[in-house]
Order: sequence, then structure tokens, then C-alpha cells
Amino acid sequence: MNSLRVTILRVAALLLAVIVGGTLAYHIIEGWPWFDCLYMTVITITTTGYGEIRPMSAAGRALSMTLMFVGVGIFLYSVNIFMSAIVEGRIQKRWEKMVEKMRDHYILCGYGVMGREIIKELPADKLVVVDSDINKVNTAREDGYVAIHGDSTDETTLEKAGISRAKAIICCMSDASNAFTTLTAKELNPSIKTIAVLRSPDAEKKMLRVGVDVLLSPYRDAARKIQSIISDKATAEFIETVMSGAKSLNLEKFIVNEEMAGKSLRELDIRRRTGCIVVAIVRKGEVLLPEAETVLEKGDILYMLCSGDLKM
Repeated sequence: MNSLRVTILRVAALLLAVIVGGTLAYHIIEGWPWFDCLYMTVITITTTGYGEIRPMSAAGRALSMTLMFVGVGIFLYSVNIFMSAIVEGRIQKRWEKMVEKMRDHYILCGYGVMGREIIKELPADKLVVVDSDINKVNTAREDGYVAIHGDSTDETTLEKAGISRAKAIICCMSDASNAFTTLTAKELNPSIKTIAVLRSPDAEKKMLRVGVDVLLSPYRDAARKIQSIISDKATAEFIETVMSGAKSLNLEKFIVNEEMAGKSLRELDIRRRTGCIVVAIVRKGEVLLPEAETVLEKGDILYMLCSGDLKM
């Protein structure tokens, strides 16, 4: 909306300049009263066609022709911009009403190449796209997503996207925009999960400093995958197979509570109860390979491979 507002102000200023310039020029050339000069300027640029209101010299007619060529185009362009603003405002309010009904949804900031890939993996009915480019917003809406036009670093825009009720926000813009959006989102909703896609490896420390929860680096991830492929390790192949299979598996995370603490994996019988397999246990930063007799402690992090959603 900020970019549209700036465009409207510029067009309004340009139109006003044409009207003032035309009025002043008629007064200097023809010596008419100010109101007659204003009236002649307005009927000329609006193509009303009432004719000359007073006898006009050749210089005055040359001015009228100039206004017809220049002023008419500016006037019609202004009308188009103003009408677009009115229509966009109504459409924006309609989308905002749809957002008001959402709870625990995801906000995707930046509908570029990366954003469009990420969005394919998210539920469309729980997703709000935010972008400052109206063309990308329209594309997102055509693709079937709820989209808000505005700057994601602005509190007002995030509030329109339902930031206070959102579950997570995903930033796919420039590193600077991602950082400011993360800070703003955390201020409006301290419990929201923030995810950012790193554009430049040099900005990683700065992004972590602003408090982003998950920082994804396409460069680093690609490098690790290439290294794994070159060294013939099965890690990358396994992840690719799991994620892209006909029936994809999910890697779920669960933190051991007091009820589970002090019991072994055999006693808990997680495989039968949940359908998930414990593949790793993280205890105080150390990764443990699970065994049937492994006794869990409160705060242990279980990583489990599941064929569906985890239900403990």
C-alpha cells in the first residue's frame, strides 16, 4: 500500500502542476481573470469541449494544443491511478476480512522464486502471502492464496496479515527486509516462530543476532548435500527419498516430560502407541542412538520418523 500511496501522491502533484501551470500561462498570455484561466485549463485537459470562453490569440491556441497533448494524457493517467486505488482498497479489505477468520496460520513474506517453492509445501487454507509488489500479490491471488499488499517490515501490514494469531512467519526477501520483519513480528507476537531464508552467507551472524528462530541457507545446505554426495554418504539420498516419496515421512520432534522421564523406550512402547520410530535422542547437546533399554530423562529431545502427524 505504501508504494501505491506514493504513486497517487506523485500523480496528484503532477496533475496539480499541470492545472496551476495552465492557469498561470493563460493569465500571462491572454490576461484573462484567474477563474476564467482555471476554467479554460480544466475543460481543456478533461476534453470537455465547451470551446473557447473568450476570443483567443494564436499564442493562446498554441497553449491549448500543448495542454491537449500533455495535459489530457496526464489527466487520463491520473483517473486510471485513482480508480485503481479505489478498486485495490476494496479488494484489500475483502482479503483482510478473510484473514480475520484465520487462526494458527502461516505468513509468507515475499512471493518470489523461493516463496513460490516454499508455498507448495504449506496448506493453502492456512496461509497468508505478504508482498510489496502488487503484481506479485495479484499472482498469488490468481494462484489461489490469500494475499495482502504491503511492506512486511511495517507493523500495520503484519497486523492485517493476522500476526498476533499466526503460528509462524516465513521471510523470503532480502536479508535486511528479513531482519526488520523478524524484529517487528517478534514485537507484535513474541511466541511466533520466525523462519528466514538467507540471501548472503555474510549476513548469517546478523540474522541470528536479531533473534530469528530458524535460519535456512540455500548455499550452505547445497554445499553440504554436494559434500555428502561426493563422499558417497547416504544422508542426502535418504532425506531426498523420505521427502519426495509417494507417501512422505515426517521427522517429528518431542521433548520428554515428567510423565515419560525415568522410563525406557521399551516401557513406553512408542512404536506401537504412535506408529513412530525414535531415530535419535539429544540429551544436553549430545546425540544418543536409541536402544530399547535407553532410559529417558526430563528435557530429552526425541527425533522420530512418522508416517503421519505425531500424537503422543
